[in-house]
Amino acid sequence: IYSLSGYVHVMSGAILTIEPGTIIFGDSVGVNSALIINRGAQIIANGRADAPIVFTSIAPAGQRAAGDWGGLIICGRAPINNPGGEAILEGGFDANDKTRWYYGGSNANDNSGILRYVRVEFGGIALQPNQELNGITLGGIGRGTIIDHVQSSYANDDAFEWFGGTVDAKYLISNGALD
Repeated sequence: IYSLSGYVHVMSGAILTIEPGTIIFGDSVGVNSALIINRGAQIIANGRADAPIVFTSIAPAGQRAAGDWGGLIICGRAPINNPGGEAILEGGFDANDKTRWYYGGSNANDNSGILRYVRVEFGGIALQPNQELNGITLGGIGRGTIIDHVQSSYANDDAFEWFGGTVDAKYLISNGALD
């Protein structure tokens, strides 16, 4: 069991491995938190049917609500439909620091890791008008990434929001999302 403290960035060159059955809580309700996998980094969240990886609210069961925390964000280096080939993700804070929040590039086979048997729930926060984080936000994710058997529940915006990329995801479930 782990708890995020604010915005946790996994930076280029790093690999975050999360064991099957792990539970990760967002920060205190009302405090913005999210897990952000930046370009060049990877997340290896390879759960199992009998031991899924769960990202959820730290609020007690029965008191959890959409928007309790920011959700899971993955930024890759695959092509996007944007002049210049890259962009800052919705909700990104520092347009001058391209090591965080930026996505896109020219590598259609980019590998941002594995999301398998993962559930993300009660995520999604509005940082600014029309600048929302979602349950799961994917920017420029390449086809070298594996995304299958993934569920996003009770997101305060989109369950899954894609910004470009070439990943082939399968077995996705969305329920209770606001948008």
